[in-house]
Amino acid sequence: MATRFAGYVEAVEPAFAGWVIDRRQAEPVRFAVVIDASLRFTLTADRPRPDVAAAGLGQLNCGFEMPLPVSLFDGGAHTIDLILDDGGRLELPAWRSPVVLGPVSCRVDRLRPAERDDIATLLRLTNAESGIDPEAVSAHYVDDWIAAAHMLFGARAAPGLVGYAILERQETVGAVGLTVLRHYRRKGLGEQLMRALLAAVRDEVQIGQVWLAVAPENLPARRLYEKLGFVYRADPPPSLVVPTGYSAMLWRPDR
Repeated sequence: MATRFAGYVEAVEPAFAGWVIDRRQAEPVRFAVVIDASLRFTLTADRPRPDVAAAGLGQLNCGFEMPLPVSLFDGGAHTIDLILDDGGRLELPAWRSPVVLGPVSCRVDRLRPAERDDIATLLRLTNAESGIDPEAVSAHYVDDWIAAAHMLFGARAAPGLVGYAILERQETVGAVGLTVLRHYRRKGLGEQLMRALLAAVRDEVQIGQVWLAVAPENLPARRLYEKLGFVYRADPPPSLVVPTGYSAMLWRPDR
């Protein structure tokens, strides 16, 4: 059964922005943004979002945007809770708190098997964020995961890895996976990881097609992939896992 609310937090800094709809009524959604349990701001999702309407995800006036106080951009983690007028929490896909606000020093480079301990820690964290048992990431699991990676890049910030981009290859077809820990999302790390991976594919790998799957409501990811040259295709290879409702996208190194 579909949840009552649908939407997406697309940016946090310098402004908290995104879109949300109430599937039970056409009125704009009103909610509070509570930061660190002490700052409270009220928002109404009534800004024009023609891209959301064009994608068939909601009505035209469903957007919200609010600049956050500059004092919050201190490089630290902050809790941000979304509270409805009735006191309930507004749960949106891919939105979790806390988040890191402000500048973060991070580098993107290729990961090697020798870094398996750091990779294992990152996989356990991504499992936990997805509601999967972190203990399922055994030493054997990590070794198999690394072995399946034809190419692997990581984003590293203190104290360790905070994201990865992976290419799994079957002959002349590749599938891409991208993950950034929730604290570090919406900071451009996903784009850095994807650009590093795709550049390496173009320079080093004899491969004709690179595929991925993306959720329809994740408009920022869709815009990023379009920006990088991915196009929507309805004929993905059997090896690509496309969850129900997701869209398949294709990138060609020679274009």
